[in-house]
Amino acid sequence: MTPRTGIFALLLGIAACQAQAQTPGAYLSLEFGNGRIYGGNEEGCPDGSRSMGGRAFEARGGREQASPLGPGRIDFVHYNEGHPDNNHRDGFALQWVGVRPLGSTFTGELGIGPYLSMNTTTIDGREFDDAHLGLLLGGALRLPLDALPAGTHLRLGLNYAWMPGAHRSVAVLLGLGRQFGPARPEPDTEPVAGPWWFGGSIGRSITNMSNTDGANAGVLEARTYLDADLAHWAVSGKLVWEGDDGRRVDRDGVAAQLFYVQQVTPRFAVSAGAGPYVARNDRDEDDKTRANLLISLQAERALSRETRAFINFNRVKTFRRTNDRDLLQVGVLKRF
Repeated sequence: MTPRTGIFALLLGIAACQAQAQTPGAYLSLEFGNGRIYGGNEEGCPDGSRSMGGRAFEARGGREQASPLGPGRIDFVHYNEGHPDNNHRDGFALQWVGVRPLGSTFTGELGIGPYLSMNTTTIDGREFDDAHLGLLLGGALRLPLDALPAGTHLRLGLNYAWMPGAHRSVAVLLGLGRQFGPARPEPDTEPVAGPWWFGGSIGRSITNMSNTDGANAGVLEARTYLDADLAHWAVSGKLVWEGDDGRRVDRDGVAAQLFYVQQVTPRFAVSAGAGPYVARNDRDEDDKTRANLLISLQAERALSRETRAFINFNRVKTFRRTNDRDLLQVGVLKRF
């Protein structure tokens, strides 16, 4: 399976969430930890360090699901495997997570799903953004924190990344999670299907290769929500200016994305989206205009019936082993 095929598999998996709207309830967690890499290209570590350097982290958002397997979730995961020597790998996974009580206090989780990784690494003296598709397997032990809002818990997780053609990794992660109950948008702020929202965002872009500078970046966006259920879809068209990193990338273009939006509280929602991004890189010596993939994770808050503020993380994936880029931005959408 190619990385492009893997992205379509992720989107199809996200689509499965929509079919389970009868059992709503968002799940969010954030964890940090450490681990090691094994096999594959680990021999490319000139200093011999296989440790993630205490810089591994995971952010996940999911939704309660009813299934023949019992209680569980479908989670969208952004996983960063830290900084072993000569390997800076992260990526996106979609997991089915089984959830079971373990006695009267603890809750256990087991998850598995496809994992599209992107690794900045040097091979035979050349630096690459190396993409692979594999599996992310994980387990977690949850301990409720009664002093905090209902559903909040301490989460101790174990991740195993199996990646054909590249190194494997194991990491232990510790953080906080929260299982939210059913939540409908407030009537005065519900993103009713049909009307278009327009807005923009500003932030910084970072090229995932060495000896490059950060740059100012901006996006203009037109978005429409397709329904107003507990979980819904949105489509977005964007004009993207990534900025100039001074060496490799000075890129801008147009993107179209499909988003799956999960309501968390009456005014707060999270979403994951992906779609084609056609852009021109003025620093590319060969074919300057190319098709890429734009992957986005977004948190948005309704300020009023006509205004929504958001923060998002965007990954530009070129699938050419070079010039991938990250954009972190804040912005506002207005309905007209």
